[in-house]
Amino acid sequence: MLLAYTLSSSLVANRANGASNRHAAPLMQGGLFDSLASAAKGVAANALNEAQRQAALAAMQDPVEEQPTGPPELGGARTLPDSFEDSISIAVDASSEALLDGNTRLVIEFDTSAGDETYNLLSRSLKVVQPMLSPLADALAPLPDVEDEALAAEPPPRVQLLFPDEGTAAYVRQNWGTDLPARTVLMSMPRAQLADGVEVLVFVAPQATEVPAVQRLLQQVAERAPQTVVLLINPKLVDMQSTGYGLVGRELRTMVADQFAVPFALKSYPEGALYRVYPEGWTIWAEQPNADGGYELAYKSARRPSGEQIDEYLYVALDDAESGSGGSPLDGLGAFIKGFQAM
Repeated sequence: MLLAYTLSSSLVANRANGASNRHAAPLMQGGLFDSLASAAKGVAANALNEAQRQAALAAMQDPVEEQPTGPPELGGARTLPDSFEDSISIAVDASSEALLDGNTRLVIEFDTSAGDETYNLLSRSLKVVQPMLSPLADALAPLPDVEDEALAAEPPPRVQLLFPDEGTAAYVRQNWGTDLPARTVLMSMPRAQLADGVEVLVFVAPQATEVPAVQRLLQQVAERAPQTVVLLINPKLVDMQSTGYGLVGRELRTMVADQFAVPFALKSYPEGALYRVYPEGWTIWAEQPNADGGYELAYKSARRPSGEQIDEYLYVALDDAESGSGGSPLDGLGAFIKGFQAM
């Protein structure tokens, strides 16, 4: 409901008071009246903004954002992690916080290859999942202090860990040992069915060929166990080389973007990195040899930047760095990216 404010005033001149009152009337009209009118306009504008905000909330839309009058503020952003171990800890804490806020559909994006395709996405993801899995399981599905004796003999699985193929599942089962959380079952996505009683369902690096399996399992979760936490790690659901996979993958990717929260994202590029830690916003860090730590904040927003925006911010920063340093900043990649590429 829009609020309207009406300002009315009347000035009564008393001719009997003489010339002084006749001069006071124009002063009142030109000074006090204009001040009151200006104040009324400000109140009306604030009321209109509040009414628009309330209407947007009622329609379940994002509130109307005020247009900035100057350059965007980039201060106050969380800086890039100091190390691989630091990143794992941050990702676990952010996932736990997202779950506490009621988000049971999660995506973690952790790829610091910086465009190096020496190892495929699945191999790179395994390097991340192995040290992350146990603390993540404890955060998302903590074990009870004392288990009920009736369940102790054969408790239900706590974590269902899914890989794109049976060979990877067998490799992990054989080699990860104590890195696997207690009560974890491993399967391949194409053959998997949702395990009864499972608390956390984890998909590791699902790609376009796994889209039908991911859709089937998500449907099973929705129908049988909607309280189950679903976690996608490094999903790449669209194959641009295949029309069929591309269309189906886009539908699933859109659904994930709409329904899943991203508690942690760290993706490196030759020119910088994309970073997000829940509940904070998204940032782009461009390599800048003269900046503290070798990286400079180029973008900060509650909204995830598009691929085109990432390229724009990183390449603009790259051009600036080259013109200012007399050489290519790629000659001095920061220790942060180097350390992650070596993992």
